[in-house]
Amino acid sequence: MKKSDMRAELRVPISHRGALAVPGAWVPCLIQNISSIGILIMCTQKFSVGEVLELKCELYPGKFLQCKVEVRHITDMCIGTKIVEISSEQLALCRRFVDEHYSLSRFG
Repeated sequence: MKKSDMRAELRVPISHRGALAVPGAWVPCLIQNISSIGILIMCTQKFSVGEVLELKCELYPGKFLQCKVEVRHITDMCIGTKIVEISSEQLALCRRFVDEHYSLSRFG
């Protein structure tokens, strides 16, 4: 079994715009996939493994996911992150989004 197949959390591929907070500004990014515990983000800004960033992304019209993520790995222009700080309301929003998108991709 490949390592990527061993993940316990459902990951859904998406293409949603987002923004990462850097000192004094927000940097645009693109969410590549999402689960309730981690997010793969494409960004031209350079970050370091271990860095904690604030992420903001509109999952539904007018419904924004806002949380803090820790950079776990970096490949080319993508950063793999783990969600390290999220409110219970935001976590519920994230889980609902992942569940809905997983169901749609699986059952049409």
